[in-house]
Amino acid sequence: MPQMALMLGIDTGGTFTDAVLFDDDVHGVAAIVARAKAPTTHHELSIGVAQAVSAVLDRVGRDRAATIALVSVSTTLATNALVEGHGEPAGLFSFGFSAAELERTGLSTAVAPDLLTSMDGGHDAHGNERSPLDLEAIEHRATALADRVSAFAVASQFSVRNPAHEQQAAALIRSVTGLPVTASHELSAKLDGPRRALTAALNARLVGTIDRLNSAVALVLEQHGIDAPLMVVRGDGSLVSAAFAGARPIETILSGPAASVIGALYLAGLVDGLVVDIGGTTTDVAVIADGRPSITDGGAVVGSHRTMVEAVAMATVGLGGDSQVHIDTRHEHGPVLLGPERAIPICRLAMAFPSLHSELDRQLAAPMGHPNHGNFLVSTAPAGATLTDRREAEVLARLSDGPVPLSMATTTGLEQRAAARLQSRGLVRAATMTPTDASAIIGFVPDADAAAAHKVAAILARQTNSNGGVIASDAETLAHMVIDVLTERSAGFVLRVALESDSIDHRGSDALLAASLAGHQKAATVAVSLSAPLTAIGASAATYYDTVAAKAGTVAIIPDFADVANAVGAVVGRVRVKRSATITQPSRGQFRVHLEDQATFGSVENALAFATEWLQVAVRADADRAGADTPELTETWDERVAHVNGKDIFVEGVLTIEASGRPGLYRSEPGQAGLGRDGLRG
Repeated sequence: MPQMALMLGIDTGGTFTDAVLFDDDVHGVAAIVARAKAPTTHHELSIGVAQAVSAVLDRVGRDRAATIALVSVSTTLATNALVEGHGEPAGLFSFGFSAAELERTGLSTAVAPDLLTSMDGGHDAHGNERSPLDLEAIEHRATALADRVSAFAVASQFSVRNPAHEQQAAALIRSVTGLPVTASHELSAKLDGPRRALTAALNARLVGTIDRLNSAVALVLEQHGIDAPLMVVRGDGSLVSAAFAGARPIETILSGPAASVIGALYLAGLVDGLVVDIGGTTTDVAVIADGRPSITDGGAVVGSHRTMVEAVAMATVGLGGDSQVHIDTRHEHGPVLLGPERAIPICRLAMAFPSLHSELDRQLAAPMGHPNHGNFLVSTAPAGATLTDRREAEVLARLSDGPVPLSMATTTGLEQRAAARLQSRGLVRAATMTPTDASAIIGFVPDADAAAAHKVAAILARQTNSNGGVIASDAETLAHMVIDVLTERSAGFVLRVALESDSIDHRGSDALLAASLAGHQKAATVAVSLSAPLTAIGASAATYYDTVAAKAGTVAIIPDFADVANAVGAVVGRVRVKRSATITQPSRGQFRVHLEDQATFGSVENALAFATEWLQVAVRADADRAGADTPELTETWDERVAHVNGKDIFVEGVLTIEASGRPGLYRSEPGQAGLGRDGLRG
């Protein structure tokens, strides 16, 4: 009897890389055959992926690798690259835009000034050419830049109404440089050319980054004997083939949060309500309506960049299970503060470095507490890492044998700044008390060194306030204080998101929210609560969210496998691709279809028929490249009219066709062609 075909879902989160094996022929949580976790290796994500894949295969037997028919990955790589200002250098050609128009998007933070080339060109709102391209100048400039960049982007004014200039420039640049070229009209059909230019430039910077990840994951799969198509989760929660994502990596920003929402919908069977994903660093909240998450109206915002990429609308706060505990008696919300920085929990660190106990004991034995006590630095740099900055190298060298107290790791202000730079690049991490340590003290985290957590909490509890009194009487008291802060802030954040989803400005109601959370009942009773259960996922959801939900006036739904919902979401999603065509009336009785093949007709009906046929062919081809199996097409027509002298005058309309379907699986039977690892039919 043949073994069932499996799907492998992988999520590279901020703390852990999760892997699940999923049976697509079974519905519900019974479809999850096995799950595993491995630490995320930020300097090289493929290492953590390999460890997670190896661990999940160990659960079912290595021979099952041959039965895996699809692999799908959600990744933080693109998001992190934009937030941290990483990515490879890319050249941008802009046609028809003024310097002021480009600068208002913050383009200078994405493209170095000497890699930006602005030229005449572009079209007007009806797709008419404003001025011709100087192809000779484009060729000369592209040739001069080719050795300094890894990719190019082209953006032309009103290219969504006529992409001819972007198409001509892209073809020319590819032919003379051999490098990838992103055209802005391929990423968004919406107006706002300067922001399309920014989005295209960011996409070009990410092409090499995502290509290396896809190649590394493909190598991991090959090493484990897995021959299956590789899919990637996009920011809107849909799946596309790795080859499709490789050309449009910008669309994978916020991939991880999107996968978590899709996984939660599947695991909890949610139709309406809020989904909360608590990770190590952040808590993300999404609003669900009619079984689908809300999508950002104005484009996803990552770091300082507002892109034109559609993504799941997520509200995020820097609050998670590994948020760093700060003691600040002078802060209005003190003395216990959390985040937004992430730290390695002491209860985890001591398991890897048992010698940490001796330093904790030394600090406990000190006659009085010190603000730096309980804080450590840990090297996470790969073996043999070389640094050109002398102070960075000196700080890293001190950490070569294991965790070092903060006061010993950095002794000057310059060294403190060097350590901060190392942390921003993922080569060094802070370690101190976190909510995970607090939970270990209380007994909620069994696989941890609770004794080490107890010691670091006792160290921090000894710090004194302005009256000379200690922050907390003992470690257990401080642990409860930390958890109270986490659950109180989380409940407040969830309620704010709910108010905003109801179009209620929470900024005018913060005092009422605070009173509600405090249980205010005097002359007035103040109570703000959620109207539906709160679905919570993430590794620590079961630890905190019954309490959070109660404070928000509801109950929590914490589905089975909530700790690997992101990886589940990576495989249960659908392939979704769409295209749009705008129809305008540049002159009375003339209806122009704005596509790669422009055409003008004498009636809206004929224009719409042409656009429908063109889009159906194009979107089916896109769906095939994206890896969809027998996609279904849906059409929407949005028409705008003007009321003149009692008559409706057609202004413009937008036809959108979406193709949606489950990804095709590779059933590896002798003599049967299927899907190759790149997700394309073989």
